[in-house]
Amino acid sequence: MQHKKRLANSRYITGINGLRTLAVGGVILYHLIPFRVPGGFLGVVIFLVLTGYLLTDLLVQEWQQNGKVNLLGFYRRRIKRLYPALVTMLFATAAYMTLFQRQLLAQLRGILWSNLLYVYNWWQIFHGQSYFDRFANNESPFTHLWTLSIEGQLYLIWPVLIVSLILLFKRRRRIAQALFGLGLLSVLLMAWLYVPGHDPSRVYYGTDTRLFAVLFGAALAFIWPSTKLRQKIDRPQRWLLNSIGVLTFVAILGLYLVTDPQGRFVYRGGMGLFTGLVVLLTATVVHPGAQWLTNPIFR
Repeated sequence: MQHKKRLANSRYITGINGLRTLAVGGVILYHLIPFRVPGGFLGVVIFLVLTGYLLTDLLVQEWQQNGKVNLLGFYRRRIKRLYPALVTMLFATAAYMTLFQRQLLAQLRGILWSNLLYVYNWWQIFHGQSYFDRFANNESPFTHLWTLSIEGQLYLIWPVLIVSLILLFKRRRRIAQALFGLGLLSVLLMAWLYVPGHDPSRVYYGTDTRLFAVLFGAALAFIWPSTKLRQKIDRPQRWLLNSIGVLTFVAILGLYLVTDPQGRFVYRGGMGLFTGLVVLLTATVVHPGAQWLTNPIFR
């Protein structure tokens, strides 16, 4: 029996795997050779933009198809997707630490419950955990779960936010403008809270100061919906898309190589500019007429 698609018009975007490869590659190289790829940590921004775009695009498709969003179904799918792997990883790692790395057990209870409730990034902030001291001894193996907590918090509020914006503004362009405006406020908040010469972990971990990447991705979903893009485009349009793809891809790689993770530029607008590049590259990748970053190796 053929499986019926939940969303009739949804399509698999092959190039997304290439974007994820670009993101993962940057983060891995940042942790392996941080002095050669100091800006690789920016790969996290790519994941946040993709979260905003893909999640919003699916919610809008559901609204257009059914005239509503099934909240219980949405939360059930997210829990089934995230929780089994998270719980397995948390307790398997805790068991390993108990047996072989007991010096890492400090504050383990707080780490576990905050991850299970998806508030670990705020737990890190309130307990003075620094992302940038990770090369010291006794680094926690759970440090990087802060991004998963941000995604969990977003999943809780996002369908309600998107439906509210649709009901309030109705027109796609106005909704995109509202999301972009909220994103700019997040960029400004990051700049305001950043204190030069001090550890920037507060603005690095904070949901409020990292939300702009998700909001910009969501704005793109309203003005560049995956189901409304034409498969066949003229040569000049394809040339334009490919040119944008090449330029943004090269710029992202360049910023991977030169960006100081604790520098003033990153938190006083630089991360916002990087997010803009990611949004442009995402627009190129999701367009079916460009086929950018589509590669079996990336998949």
